[in-house]
Amino acid sequence: MTSLKRKDFRLQMLLGLGQTAQVYLAEAPDGQKVALKLPRKEVRQDPKLAERFAREVSLSLSLKHPHLVQGLYGIPFGEEAFLALEYLEAGTLEERLLKGPLSQEEAMRALLQVGQALLFLHGKGFLHQDVKPSNVFVGKEGYKLGDLGTVRPLAEASSEYAGSPHYLAPELFLGARPSPKSDAYSFGIMAYELLTGRRPFQGETLDALRNAHLLLSPPPTSLPSRLDKALRRLLAKNPEERLDVKGFIEALGNPQDKKVDETPGRRKGFPFFWRK
Repeated sequence: MTSLKRKDFRLQMLLGLGQTAQVYLAEAPDGQKVALKLPRKEVRQDPKLAERFAREVSLSLSLKHPHLVQGLYGIPFGEEAFLALEYLEAGTLEERLLKGPLSQEEAMRALLQVGQALLFLHGKGFLHQDVKPSNVFVGKEGYKLGDLGTVRPLAEASSEYAGSPHYLAPELFLGARPSPKSDAYSFGIMAYELLTGRRPFQGETLDALRNAHLLLSPPPTSLPSRLDKALRRLLAKNPEERLDVKGFIEALGNPQDKKVDETPGRRKGFPFFWRK
């Protein structure tokens, strides 16, 4: 995918250390600063993990959207496998939130931009599976959704899923297949967090988080009623009743349009996982 090799980049500092890869700030031969992702040895040698990294390289280089982190160079397989991504010096949205909550205007801006990137992925036939502030990066022109390592085709039949329990859709805890609606729920958790300054569901253990997602309603907010209604529909337990990302973006972009958020979702009884 490129004539450049790993050794052509000059490493400057470690940016992140994950279970599958290390990410370095590096300098490309032309002097450009990049985020250089290097898969661990066990990833390169495991066929399933190696294929997953190769997919990330391919998608990062081929999918182009103003609010997706752009891949620049990469080699998908082998000892020389790497992925060079655009470097966004301001870091992640999670790091930004440590300094304090966003204003409502800035939160809405971030959600509009990340939502557009997520819709782009869905339109191309892919799920992200891990929408959360630590996978959103802050750039000079706004916010960009990154980390395509968990992306999978919509048509993939497996019920295997990825993602953080804090942002995981209820149906995934119960073995359902990931879908655009499960991405929408993760996006909804992040939306609640950005708009209110806190996550809707807390838990010290995985079981506690699971039960919160399955059983609890989001705490009341002080948001304008129309936005509050759209947010609650985005966090519906039953994916069939859940507002999709496009619908929520329309609510954000048309806060005075009553038709957007005053149309109730069709009620279909209790969520399917409450039935005995």
